Amino acid sequence: MIEFKDVSKRYPTGQIALYNVNLTVQQGEMAFITGHSGAGKSTLLKLIALLERPNQGKITVDHRDLQSLKRGKIPDYRRGIGVIFQDHHLLSDRTVFDNIALPLMISGMHPADIKRRIQAALDKVNLLGREKEYPLMLSAGEKQRVGIARAVVNKPKIILADEPTGNLDPALAYDIMHTFKQFNELGSTILIASHDQMLIESMKKRIIVLQKVKPT
Repeated sequence: MIEFKDVSKRYPTGQIALYNVNLTVQQGEMAFITGHSGAGKSTLLKLIALLERPNQGKITVDHRDLQSLKRGKIPDYRRGIGVIFQDHHLLSDRTVFDNIALPLMISGMHPADIKRRIQAALDKVNLLGREKEYPLMLSAGEKQRVGIARAVVNKPKIILADEPTGNLDPALAYDIMHTFKQFNELGSTILIASHDQMLIESMKKRIIVLQKVKPT
């Protein structure tokens, strides 16, 4: 499903985010990416989402070579990926419904289908009935759940989460991780970057450790 072969990423500042990474994630797998700050966790997820490009190496996702993917094909590729950030980037002047509807509206889906999809997504994150509320009316955990609902409303094959529980207390963090586990059980391939070692060990899933290594 996801394969990295000798992948390196150096930013224009000279910072080496990833060096010679080899990694395979199977379809339907749920795995955690951990490592010290600066080890490249966020960069790895951004490379999969095509928010960044590697300086060298090859990345294959669902049998597609990302380096050879034409610009016009990138939006279609990204529709198969749900991305959740620690900062959920919700629009404060839009309702929960409108925030989740954005990716569906962009894709041109019929309004009736959008409504059905949003109801199903809210049900999965236990926020059914809250669609008319605004982000300022929600707790931190509820906002994160809206971010998750927005990421999964397109029924993506792959879900990428970058420190999704970083601002939450332990009970809420575990609850959010359990939500990801439920999506994994429905067939999504899930990669979660996290520094919370105790939490990810409690999930009993594969742990991928990145190390900040400079080339010699």
